[in-house]
Amino acid sequence: MLDDECPRVLLVDAAQLITEGLRTSLNRTRTFRVVGIAHTVAEAQRYLREVPVDVVVTDVDIPGGGPLRTVHDAASRRPGARVIVLSNRDSRHWARAALDAGAAAYLLKTSPLGELLPVMLSVAHGATATVDVHLGELARLPSRLPPPAALNRLSAREFDVLAEVAKGLDNQRIAQRLFISTDTVKSHVRAILRKLGARDRAHVVAMVLNESGAEEPSGLSPA
Repeated sequence: MLDDECPRVLLVDAAQLITEGLRTSLNRTRTFRVVGIAHTVAEAQRYLREVPVDVVVTDVDIPGGGPLRTVHDAASRRPGARVIVLSNRDSRHWARAALDAGAAAYLLKTSPLGELLPVMLSVAHGATATVDVHLGELARLPSRLPPPAALNRLSAREFDVLAEVAKGLDNQRIAQRLFISTDTVKSHVRAILRKLGARDRAHVVAMVLNESGAEEPSGLSPA
């Protein structure tokens, strides 16, 4: 039987395969106690209201809400809980957005379970700003992205396009990197400008980079 003193974990992910696999693995360690599984934002909110939890493990996008919705909900409903974002998005921009939103850690689903579990335990016991060692060069990451309230207005794909725009890539290169058409990129860029209240691409890049003191990429193309 699991110790009642073990950290109580809420697992939030759209994929049942992920949540069931994590539940089995975490319970097997006898160090964590999974007290809930949610596959939608509404389910996660219900658990956060009704069930005491110490750790929330969530993906970036959950059906029923915008990016990082569960991170914000956990911060407001269970401020003492530690939030771990477990994502398949190997992106420094997503990592920074998660930490800025209040997550204690950003880990990758592709990392070996034997590496994830010790990190999750350290986060459960107080470690903060923990980023997966496989993520890449976090030191180059801008210190801030637009405020979470603005980010929540973006879709997951719009956020991906924003990350590429911030690197100074033109529409054709963004299309190649994200495997979408240039017309689709243009549509996403227009939506980003509208939702963030930016005048043009240079303005939206300034929103991402200015507070970090980084230089704006040169050669920004029109939307």
